[in-house]
Amino acid sequence: MLTDFDLEAAARFFSPRVPLSVWEIFGRWQAWGEQWGFPRSTAEERALFEGFWDSLCDDLGLSQTTRSELQQFDYTTCLTVYPDVIPALQAAHAANLRVGVLSNFALASLEASLRATGLAAWIDVACAATVIGVSKPEPAAYAITAERLGVVPEQCLFFDDETACVAGAAAVGMQAYHVDRTLSAHDIAGRKVADLSGLVSLLDQIVLNQPS
Repeated sequence: MLTDFDLEAAARFFSPRVPLSVWEIFGRWQAWGEQWGFPRSTAEERALFEGFWDSLCDDLGLSQTTRSELQQFDYTTCLTVYPDVIPALQAAHAANLRVGVLSNFALASLEASLRATGLAAWIDVACAATVIGVSKPEPAAYAITAERLGVVPEQCLFFDDETACVAGAAAVGMQAYHVDRTLSAHDIAGRKVADLSGLVSLLDQIVLNQPS
């Protein structure tokens, strides 16, 4: 929701090296993670990537040079930030709101990805599902994030591009909004926003029970 994965950039890296499409590589990565377990720490993440690239190179008969290049691949170089994100985060901080990220991303390096994209300066709390041990839309995922922000769920504005995750947040008492970037305008009454610029509109309309 904050960032997009640049498939063209990924293809430019992988195409000269691996005789598979980006989606085929992703599919193999997903299967590898399901087989060996997705990482709960950055150390486990490094080990998982190393094992995956070694296995892929062995399976496809790729050269040692390619093996080394794949081992050095940094997925964060393919992340791009949506243009509405930083202005929204700036508005949140101007309103003295703490900002948390709760991600179901299957890697443990959420904080590293936020630093790489320049978003870390605006984020107070980052919760990766693999690290906290629970994922959206399970109630505990929202509770952990709210606790780390120092608030209760009822004091939270929540945005997500997955309807199930929005429903999960609403179920625990958060003021939850669906981010649908196909919309041409915000539908605040319908709890839908076209992008995170909707936060600015909400800050003018919603009074949160902030702790004193």
